[in-house]
Amino acid sequence: MQPITLFELFKYFLILGATAFGGPLAIIDKIRYDLVLKKNWMQMDEFKDIFGYSQVAPGPLAFQVAVYFGYYRKKFLGALVSGFGLVFPSFLLVLLFSIFYKEFRDVDYVRYAMYGLSPVIIAIIAKSGLNLSKTIFQKDVFMYVVFFLSIFLTIALKIQIIYIVIGSAIFSLLFFSAMKKIKGDKLNSFIGISPLMLSFANFAKNFATLCGKNLSLLIIGSFFSANLLAMALLFLKVGSLTYGSGFVIVGVLRQEVVDNLHWLTSKEFIDGIAFGQITPGPVVITSTFIGYMTSGVIGSIVSTVCIFLPTFIFVILLAQKIHKFKDNFYLKALIKGANAAALGAILSTAFILSKDALIDVTTIIFFLVAIIILFLTKFKDIYLILFASLAGILIKVFFQF
Repeated sequence: MQPITLFELFKYFLILGATAFGGPLAIIDKIRYDLVLKKNWMQMDEFKDIFGYSQVAPGPLAFQVAVYFGYYRKKFLGALVSGFGLVFPSFLLVLLFSIFYKEFRDVDYVRYAMYGLSPVIIAIIAKSGLNLSKTIFQKDVFMYVVFFLSIFLTIALKIQIIYIVIGSAIFSLLFFSAMKKIKGDKLNSFIGISPLMLSFANFAKNFATLCGKNLSLLIIGSFFSANLLAMALLFLKVGSLTYGSGFVIVGVLRQEVVDNLHWLTSKEFIDGIAFGQITPGPVVITSTFIGYMTSGVIGSIVSTVCIFLPTFIFVILLAQKIHKFKDNFYLKALIKGANAAALGAILSTAFILSKDALIDVTTIIFFLVAIIILFLTKFKDIYLILFASLAGILIKVFFQF
């Protein structure tokens, strides 16, 4: 493998963060191609291990891959510059979009662009959930059951996504443990899982200690604004407990900031997702928009740092020992249930947001055309977004409806 410096590491992920469109899997595939095949910074087996490790901790998948790689090459500072480099360009762009949106959202042309863009965003979310489910579920009937159950619980019973993901993980653990026992496994389930539980107990203790040392700083730094403190705690919670694609985290945030806290309207939230899609980098960068709309530039910084911080801490704490239990049967059972529920949450989010995006015949047509293009062609999301925005303006200007 080629030796690398901290600056080279930072430069690579900064450029990647400024140019990588297409969501987490596209970013991860770009990392694989660049670092394994072009730069020889790691071997394919190492990449597969890092990708596997990234399924264990909650938080944005592409961000985890970047932080893991940085840590293994340059320890803590490597993880820091890799994660910061990947996120900073999209943070800056979304912040600029947010400032523009807050000042000019009532301007006709901006409203017309969002009119055309909103149904396409719903189509992109739906495509992400369906494609990921086909990739991850394969022929696992149990995962499909959890997937559809999570959709029902979210839409019909309006249960919070975080609770559904956690409950599904526990249900999955019990189900696969029972299947293992029925198939004649002579090992006692408790004996099999106890080392893993001890590992997580020690991890939780270290995590709590680390958070405790910084909680006073968080409170002092946010003391001048109860809003900032509430925002910090919310984004820390969401970043700590949400598995799966960035669209899962977006779904959880929608429940919190739209339904529970009423910081944004549903329409504003869809517009925020649109800005996250227009920019490169992780889709979770929508948090920057929420922070700015709620508490200005300081809010955008607090929300962005707090949504990524738990994942960063998880990776740093896990990286040293994760190879010992990443293939543990019981851990994999937990993750199966969490992933299935998380993917169901993506489609639930698309359905709920569609009520404010598909408001007439034209927007429904936009949605259907976008679905056809996304599933039947290789047309890039970013181009579809730009064309939809332009089409929304043209339709509103020339047809006046």
